[in-house]
Amino acid sequence: MDTTRLNRLQQAMSRAGLDAVFITNPKNVNYYSGFHTSMPGEVQSVGDPEGFVVAYKGEVHLLCDGRYIAGAQELKGVSPHRIDSPTTPKVVSDGIRAIIGDGRKTIGFEPDAMLYSDALGMLECLSDMQMKPAGDLLSEIRTIKSTAEVDLIREAQKITGACFDHVVKQIRVGVSERDIAFEIDTYLRRHSEGSSFSPIVAFGETSSRPHYGPDASRKLEKDQLVLLDFGAVHQGYCGDMTRMVVMGKATQRHKEVYELVLQAQLRCLNGIKPGMASQEVDALCRDYFREKGCVEAFMHGTGHGVGLAIHENPRIKPTFQQRIAPGMVFTVEPGLYYPGWGGVRIEDMVAITESGYENLTTTPKSLLELSA
Repeated sequence: MDTTRLNRLQQAMSRAGLDAVFITNPKNVNYYSGFHTSMPGEVQSVGDPEGFVVAYKGEVHLLCDGRYIAGAQELKGVSPHRIDSPTTPKVVSDGIRAIIGDGRKTIGFEPDAMLYSDALGMLECLSDMQMKPAGDLLSEIRTIKSTAEVDLIREAQKITGACFDHVVKQIRVGVSERDIAFEIDTYLRRHSEGSSFSPIVAFGETSSRPHYGPDASRKLEKDQLVLLDFGAVHQGYCGDMTRMVVMGKATQRHKEVYELVLQAQLRCLNGIKPGMASQEVDALCRDYFREKGCVEAFMHGTGHGVGLAIHENPRIKPTFQQRIAPGMVFTVEPGLYYPGWGGVRIEDMVAITESGYENLTTTPKSLLELSA
């Protein structure tokens, strides 16, 4: 158990007037206890959970299903409590009550990481206590990474770059999008904990869809653009990178669109400073595209935070005003997308420092032309 994280949580709980916090998001359970769940997503059903955290009086308690109790008992600074699946809101509520006692107490919970029916059941079982949303409190703490966390993300990004170097050697005329996605997944499973999200592999016109699922029937043709967006997972922390290649010779339009995206990204990277609002970071890319008359082809935010989750705070979008602070890690990934033609996105990941930032992505950004 990381005592620094627990201290920050305890201080935040005091400011929010919380006696305890009930943590259900698997990423937050991991963050505060070191307990890894195997289920995807950010919600555990109370009926069949792996593990929930109860933070109370500077201590971390883990309500853990019997399948995982042996591993939970090995966690340092964590008190495991066995609950057997399948279970009910009453069993989990009784487990919380056994830890914090009876009486009028205020319990923080994660409204975005609970099923509606589970929340209703627990509110009924804990009706003598006050339940207060605490999701923002928990995510805010996770937003600021320690030096050790940045090191883990840097390594995830290093593995991601090595995967790119490997996979470009597999790209050739006639290969399918699904073939290349499989090659990415296979490499990352062999050299890391796997993919941080389902790889995006798009050939030609399908690269105009920012989030796209590779198609087994779509075969690569000569002179097509190839968009590759993927990331490794290293000790729970995610990598994320997008690079572009051309199968053959790049056309003039390929080069022109690529240069617009590259210059937008470089303008953003050169302008990032601690203290900026996230919308100001986004504007560095967006305003450049507006000056060049192509902003309508930029259909997403400039970036997103990365850590234990592939998408977390801060959100680098026009409507977000969160201040950029040292310890934050986020992507810078402008793109231009033209249906029927294709799209270009270039994505790096940066860690904010006291004086600026460190680019954690070292893979070259030139538009790579592959021999047909």
